[in-house]
Amino acid sequence: MHRSSFDKMRAFRDAYLGEHRHAPLSILDVGSTAVAAATESYRPLFEAPPWQYRGLDIAPGPNVDIVPCDPYRWAEIPDASVDVVVSGQAFEHIEWPWLTIREIARVLRGNGLAAIVAPSAGPVHRFPVDCWRYYPDGMPALASFAGLGVVENHWSEGYAYPDCAFWGEAFAVLQRPAAGAASPADCAGNAAPAAASVLAATPSRDATARREAELLAQLRPFALRRQLLAETLRRAWFILRSPVGRLHRF
Repeated sequence: MHRSSFDKMRAFRDAYLGEHRHAPLSILDVGSTAVAAATESYRPLFEAPPWQYRGLDIAPGPNVDIVPCDPYRWAEIPDASVDVVVSGQAFEHIEWPWLTIREIARVLRGNGLAAIVAPSAGPVHRFPVDCWRYYPDGMPALASFAGLGVVENHWSEGYAYPDCAFWGEAFAVLQRPAAGAASPADCAGNAAPAAASVLAATPSRDATARREAELLAQLRPFALRRQLLAETLRRAWFILRSPVGRLHRF
């Protein structure tokens, strides 16, 4: 997991869930496998009682509590039973993300929130496949398909996280309509009417943009420019020494 992803999810937690710290929220992490180490997950952000954190992925592994029989139909999770869904660095690896976002809409309670982070650039990194990069309209399009509202939609273009400067990230906070409000997922017969969450209808709090502004204010301009220049020179050296047939777009 990128450091930027963990930091943005923490900003989401503090901005949108902080006032519900003592409510028994049900939190589902989609694509939860800790790839490199057991600490590389969102669990430390969301596991403190009375919150209940569960990790879902397509295969058993570190930080995985639920392995659905069908990756696009989570029969193990009832309709409208989850308050918060989080997902980081998973949606680029999902072959049919429109089906996954519809499952997220199905399991969310009314007013439930989903926070999703996915790359907007970067090289191929299969796990086991690598299918997508998300531009500014990507997350809103998925939300519209599933009948979710867009609370916050942020697309990183700057250098608030220098170690991830050549990746970039899309971050979205989505919300299921309140109980009793129809959505396209409901009308299609793919979800039950949403039982109410303790969460309320939520205006944007610009959590990610505010966090990036804080980090940019703390950066040392010379150190950042030196780091970016070093990476640019590394790429230039690759171009100069490689046969034309081995050159590829970055």
